[in-house]
Amino acid sequence: MHALAPDLAPGKAALSRARACAALRAGLRGLPDSAGRRIALARLDRITALGSEITQIEKDLAPLVEALVPALLQVPGIGTLTAARIIGETGDVRRSRSPAAFARHNGTAPVPAWSGNSTVHRLNRAGNRKLNAAVHTAAIVQARCHDGARAFLQRRQESRHETRKSSLRALKRHLSDVIYRALQADAWRLDQPSQHAA
Repeated sequence: MHALAPDLAPGKAALSRARACAALRAGLRGLPDSAGRRIALARLDRITALGSEITQIEKDLAPLVEALVPALLQVPGIGTLTAARIIGETGDVRRSRSPAAFARHNGTAPVPAWSGNSTVHRLNRAGNRKLNAAVHTAAIVQARCHDGARAFLQRRQESRHETRKSSLRALKRHLSDVIYRALQADAWRLDQPSQHAA
């Protein structure tokens, strides 16, 4: 789009909105016919179709996820698709003996790196990367929309003089514990006999 018609190039995340897609489609149809225009229209149709498919999958998953993990869905930043990924990648959370073991499993446990007389923590590239991506998504949403998470990040940056990236790593580690406790609560609820009697 930037090469074909820079003034029509959509903004960040604009193509997730139907109105933006319709405006882009109208703009593309107003351009002279060319291979680039045809390719752009075909890609826009594909993006629109994928968006509809994702929306339908989310609708289909919503009642299943709500029945399995209502406590997890109460965690700010975790919606149906993120919760479904967490369930799929975690399996039975009771396999993790503790929040620390769960953090090692999802790759949010910090890795110490010594530098002179101080210890810093670096990115942990171990663990389940798909589960780590789900925790990362939730952390990004919280950093943008949740007052508690924003205050946490600001405190870390001011008191420890951390970069935003390091503070976000700490938020992910904290969020891992919150997710672990929510999954444990959901597993306990599913184990209750009253749930099976219905």
